[in-house]
Amino acid sequence: MKSKDKPVKPSSSLRIALILDDIYPASGGIGRSVQVQVNELVRLGHKVTLLAPRHYLEKPDNCETIVMSSTYISGMPVQTCTIKQSWRIARRVCRHHQFDIIHSHTDRGGLALAARIAKLQNIPHVHTFHANLAGAHASQPFMAVWGSLAYMLLISPVISLIAKKRHNQPIRLAPKSLDATGLLARFDWRSMAIIASQVDGFTAPADFMIQRITECTGQSNTPTRVIPTGINPELSRAISQTRRHHSDHTIRFLSICRLSPEKRVDAIIRAFIKADIPNSELHIAGGGNQLRRLRQLAKGHDNIIFRGHMSGINQVAEALVNADVFVLASYGFDTQAMTIGEAATAGLPIIYCDPRLTVGVNKDNSILTDGPEVDHFTAAMQQLAADPKKRQKMSQASIKLAPELKPDRMAEKYLQLYRDAISKRKA
Repeated sequence: MKSKDKPVKPSSSLRIALILDDIYPASGGIGRSVQVQVNELVRLGHKVTLLAPRHYLEKPDNCETIVMSSTYISGMPVQTCTIKQSWRIARRVCRHHQFDIIHSHTDRGGLALAARIAKLQNIPHVHTFHANLAGAHASQPFMAVWGSLAYMLLISPVISLIAKKRHNQPIRLAPKSLDATGLLARFDWRSMAIIASQVDGFTAPADFMIQRITECTGQSNTPTRVIPTGINPELSRAISQTRRHHSDHTIRFLSICRLSPEKRVDAIIRAFIKADIPNSELHIAGGGNQLRRLRQLAKGHDNIIFRGHMSGINQVAEALVNADVFVLASYGFDTQAMTIGEAATAGLPIIYCDPRLTVGVNKDNSILTDGPEVDHFTAAMQQLAADPKKRQKMSQASIKLAPELKPDRMAEKYLQLYRDAISKRKA
């Protein structure tokens, strides 16, 4: 979506290629992150080219888009959408386009194609780790095993074969920690570290991601940044322009996320039912393979409302503005949870359980529960329902925090990383 802000003339304009495998832009957090990045970089006067899969693609009107051949089975998770990549495809792109830097946002075909293009054009390749692969083992053990094997046997070896960057020290297995309790999870961090060792710079939205990866790579002079995704200014505008129509006589809890096991929406439903708060509602926005199961869990409770998938910004704004408390139950999986920042932008108090999540939350605008169990969420819901003054103070704290989530800060950090990588390549 095109930003309405006036373009800013940069001191040195860059030709930036952004590539992802996920359906653009409505597939989830990665698509939304890239969308915000496109808008901000264009607004700052840089020439942006988006390389995105053909499936359900909505081309942005403020930059050039290269439609990539891709494979995807309708109805499957967006993580299964993959750009086709080969040297032939990379050469075809390079015949018509020249970039100063290429930035990949997913670890599948887009990562490999970016490495090939970077090699052919002798430009830096930057990569962002959006997903916490190691965090999926607790909620999706079967799928996580196959994901781990794919990284170990396919993705990491392929990127190493293409980039062929040599390092003085081996990539180690991640030490055991809260984020790597099992052997496969420790191998997952090692797989991500191998990818990091084969690019010219890497980022992640959360500090713990960078820490775990660098524990495996050891000392490295590869440019690195923690760069949270900024909140889409179009959503911020929609929030400011949306009028609240929800009655203050009913307290409304809101969850917005993909309805999949790792998001643990079932814990929110169980906690809400157990809290048994008079004049309360729980609104659940999102789609996914858990919808039928969650509806069954909520059966008989008319104050639990499923809003379905929200692809439009105005829909999301309406849901946020008319809520009283935002709840997120994801634990050990998300790296940023963009919906937390969006809730803070709308001035909502926030309940969450994962201390790894630091973007959009502080001690004044949120309750970090004592743990991820249902009883902990129940207690937090009851506490906020019984104390309107506390909700009001937390709401004001969220409003005060919101300016830190502006996307221009994200764009500035990316540009610093790009220029560091370009300078290092020239040197």
